[in-house]
Amino acid sequence: MEDSLAKKSDFLKIKYKFFINRLVIYFSFLCIPIWVQETLGMNLLFQSGILLAYMFFMGGQWYLLGKEIDHRFKIYYRANSSMERIVYRIIMGSIAMMFLFNIFSFLPESLISYAFWGFFSILGVFYSWPTRGKIIEETMMSQFGEIRFLDSFEKTILILSCLTFLISLPELPMFQNISALKIYFDPQAEVSGIFWNYLSILYYPFYKLPQLYNLIWSFHFYFIGLGIFILTFYCFLRYFFSRRLSMLGVFAVLSTWSFSRVLGSDYFSSISTTTSLIWLWSIMWSTRSNTYRSGLFTGLACSYITLINALNIVLLPLGLFFCYKYFLKEKTVWYRKQWLKYNLLGGIIALAVLVGRFDQITLSFNHLHTLVSMLADFVYRKAFFAIAPIGFFLSLLYFFNRSGWIFTYASFDRNKMQELIFGISTIIFVGIMFNPTFVSDFSLIWMLAFFSLIPIEWIFQSISRLRSKRNLIYAMYILVCLLDSHLETRFRIIGKMFLEIESLKYFIQL
Repeated sequence: MEDSLAKKSDFLKIKYKFFINRLVIYFSFLCIPIWVQETLGMNLLFQSGILLAYMFFMGGQWYLLGKEIDHRFKIYYRANSSMERIVYRIIMGSIAMMFLFNIFSFLPESLISYAFWGFFSILGVFYSWPTRGKIIEETMMSQFGEIRFLDSFEKTILILSCLTFLISLPELPMFQNISALKIYFDPQAEVSGIFWNYLSILYYPFYKLPQLYNLIWSFHFYFIGLGIFILTFYCFLRYFFSRRLSMLGVFAVLSTWSFSRVLGSDYFSSISTTTSLIWLWSIMWSTRSNTYRSGLFTGLACSYITLINALNIVLLPLGLFFCYKYFLKEKTVWYRKQWLKYNLLGGIIALAVLVGRFDQITLSFNHLHTLVSMLADFVYRKAFFAIAPIGFFLSLLYFFNRSGWIFTYASFDRNKMQELIFGISTIIFVGIMFNPTFVSDFSLIWMLAFFSLIPIEWIFQSISRLRSKRNLIYAMYILVCLLDSHLETRFRIIGKMFLEIESLKYFIQL
């Protein structure tokens, strides 16, 4: 009995230690908006680092909220990798917080501050106390344990990818007026007010600091929008390729000069043209998860892309129909009906958004020529994408079961390949017939990167016993990606914004 009490006492000591550590760290990050007021006289680079710390803190809250939703709804799913679990919870938590914060937007402005600080204070205490022993053992950082098993090539390309992402930040649209910033991001007023209300509440503590308030909005579209896009693309590639090739595909996207050029001409494309991948990945994740409760995520994902553009709602019935009729055909009718039921919440939200913006919808049917010229430009500016047509042709042969000897060495999950062909066909159809932004910029870039990996996969599998040659070929493709990445130009843009003595002169007074 004494042993039992001793063990209980030790366990309580561990829980209290965990609680105090988590509480101190949590409120240290939460108080960043208060501390940042002391840095107003410092340079832009230092202020940006503090703002990024706050944004990554919010990313942690999305992850924890997504984890709590899994626990409350008893969503036990099968993940393809630990990274996929992280990305799923971050997206789920961010969408849930988006709709929750829109409830706050109905409050009087004088009460919004109390609602914000009260909400995160309660959340901090709730997350800090380990109500379950598993919380102590399973932290967010433990999900990145896969990094320990990377080989030298994979670690090299991971470092190159992180560095390239950090230096690819385009010239920021630094306005002092948030209304002007919204017009700059969304001149056609296609984005729902729900999205803007969410950003207003999320970064409300910076509201009285116009310079930092506008800056963190711009950072959100790059570091959050494109950060989630890159992580989602990696999870998407893992359904078809090894970890090594998936990392190469991510680096190919980051290193293309079009990555920076697209942002320079349309900064909001980091959100508007990345929704196609999120939608397709949500379907592929749901069909693999082996639980009908995953329908909650696919429904909410459809509601999110409808917020960005109401015309994207056409993907909701198409996705539900094909999943029910084909992608989940091995499941029972009861399972599929339950899956549809869990999609209901997201479907209702998407329909409500459509009704609210119905009078502002405009259709465009002349995007085919622009699509072809944009594809040619992306291939021209990135040598790695030159083999994408070969990969596309091989994918069609594999899909129609005409591959013959070509795929003797390399093979893919046929169900996932069917989902892929359906998804890309739907994306192109919606892009040409309804929403041009759905099949442009980053939406085309990730498709080109994917199809470029298929011939490389065939080469790697055909020489699987010759490890040294595989490493040589892998290193060669890394060099190919580096040679036309224009890293020096990206460094020059970053230096122009952050390293000049009078960096604050880039703020436009309105």
